[in-house]
Amino acid sequence: MSETGVFAFELGDELATRCGNTLTGVFVPGSRIALSAYRHVTHSSRDAPTETAGQDPVLIYMAQESTLFDEPVLRSVLAEANATFATLQQLGSRATRAEYVNISRAYRSIVRSCLEKLEQAKKSPEVQTDEARLQRLSDAIVVFYAAECLWHLFEILYIQSNQLVVPQLLDWARFHSPLAEDRATDLLLMGEEASESDDYWSIVRSLIMLGEIDITRALLSQNRKAGQTSFKAAEQILKSMPVYQEGYALQKFHSQWEFWHVDTERKIQSGLFATEPELEQLLRLVAGDNEQWDDGIKESQDFFEYLPGYLLFTKPTCKPFELKIAAAHWLNRWCLLQPEKKQCAMNRMVSQLMDHDLKIFIYDAQKLNDTHWFSTHLIDLIHHCGQLKSYFDQNNIDLPALRHSMIYEYGSYLMTSHNMWQLGIDYLDCCKQEGQAAIELLLPRITLRSERQATKLINLARQRGLISVEREICKVLSKRSYDNERYGNALEWAIRSKDVLLVTAVADFILKHYSKTGCMLCPDTIANVGGRMFASPRLVFLSKYFEFYEFYRNRDFLSASELLVNLLESKITPDYFWPSLLIDSMPLLESKDPKIFAKETVAILHHIETDLVPIIERNVSKYGKHHSETVFKDYRVENVDEILNLLRLACARNLARALIIENTMPVV
Repeated sequence: MSETGVFAFELGDELATRCGNTLTGVFVPGSRIALSAYRHVTHSSRDAPTETAGQDPVLIYMAQESTLFDEPVLRSVLAEANATFATLQQLGSRATRAEYVNISRAYRSIVRSCLEKLEQAKKSPEVQTDEARLQRLSDAIVVFYAAECLWHLFEILYIQSNQLVVPQLLDWARFHSPLAEDRATDLLLMGEEASESDDYWSIVRSLIMLGEIDITRALLSQNRKAGQTSFKAAEQILKSMPVYQEGYALQKFHSQWEFWHVDTERKIQSGLFATEPELEQLLRLVAGDNEQWDDGIKESQDFFEYLPGYLLFTKPTCKPFELKIAAAHWLNRWCLLQPEKKQCAMNRMVSQLMDHDLKIFIYDAQKLNDTHWFSTHLIDLIHHCGQLKSYFDQNNIDLPALRHSMIYEYGSYLMTSHNMWQLGIDYLDCCKQEGQAAIELLLPRITLRSERQATKLINLARQRGLISVEREICKVLSKRSYDNERYGNALEWAIRSKDVLLVTAVADFILKHYSKTGCMLCPDTIANVGGRMFASPRLVFLSKYFEFYEFYRNRDFLSASELLVNLLESKITPDYFWPSLLIDSMPLLESKDPKIFAKETVAILHHIETDLVPIIERNVSKYGKHHSETVFKDYRVENVDEILNLLRLACARNLARALIIENTMPVV
């Protein structure tokens, strides 16, 4: 990494090295960049090839951003969050606060479940032996731990909107600092022997600073000295500590809490706990002694770790606007006591939330390495609950536009992923015209892995009225089926695409194949074309010719003859198929019992002279008489020129028979 903080990299191939490792890049669909070597050119550069031009191949490298969601374990987060997102859109802006809180908790439960899965996956043997994957899972745990922590705090301060925040902040701190509680569980299982453990008092201190009074009392009651006066007094202090209950009169609670606080300080100052210095330090924490709390701050990893506990023992009825001042003072105190520690992004964002600096918080939230998962869903929730509308208005922030932009970017990212495009559509649907345009551009670029997936894409496009997308997908499937020699499928998808040129091309192939081999490809598909034949004149000809083909096979010669004459008169017969069509008429013309009447026979003869002969002559004049292309191929004859005389003779014979029969008067 360079001194400016920008990552430097090189391609390493010979051409790039010769050009001084200067690169050029172009963005390509799928959030990728195509990189290649580049020689810098200025206005004074000579416009001529270099001495080494053509010596080395030009290699193109595809660079693609790697994201956390490339890990299969994390994809469930996207799917579950998508369902919650859809539920929120249905609720709209008219839901109750409780419903918005439930939505927020649903998002957090998704993240917590994901963290559990990540921890389990991290312990698996295959991950332990794969350093790269182990690092990815570790990074994901850090990111989603931060997301859950910040979302939980945001929910407490801005969605629940409780007048008193300390009880909720205590739950928040306990969840995100679980080590002390986990160790306390082990100590409780040890019984009286726990008090002999080296970390017994340090764990008890941590529990008090986290506000875990009940667990602290349980550990103290197991101490071997629990029967002594000092321990009984400590138990009484902790047991009698007033705890505010919702609906209780604040003034009355303040009076009780002040009395308890003064009584606790009096007992400490009286020397009641002098014989037990660890216990006395513990109770000084309960009394809010700044010196003891400073020692605790020095041991904390994050500035917010012990803040809720401190508020519990010093300002238990702290309101959200008072939290702003208390958090600022606590952060300054933490920075003074731990000057060697720099604020991490997590500490900074927690401080922003407590300081009500949401503008900067949202800006920093977008920097999390989660492809904007956290910031997008949080902004959407803020927009719907509407409780912060006045804040955004005062700061000249267009919240609907911000939400629209973030959902659009997030949905577009999902659409470019092969595994998550279905989720992306739900987000882009919320972006009205821009989302519709994005779907129209991105849907055809999705790699089609199966016809089932293609059908799903077509249905999605049809639901949104994206006819051009539906047709584009059908064209791709038609060409793919054609390449795989699945000609029935190719014709079916071509018809559904309504692309005249494509339908004509597939029908041409089927007709040419028949004229060369006598084998009709995909007869079932052609038989079921029905009214869709009008997608292309060539398809009309193919369908009608197949109908003639079926009549002939079933020995319905009169119907076959009538249809054949209609085809000759239709003027939609392709040039290359004239020989086959006219040769088909020979057995009917040579029949002893005439199937074609005189008038139709004359018409056939007319087509031989005015259609077939001129085409052959044009080909001969263009390619030469002995060129392989001068003669039209048919599986029944080697040279169409040789069959011309036979066709003329057959017409003459049939005409003679038909005239005799038609002009013979029946004997009365």
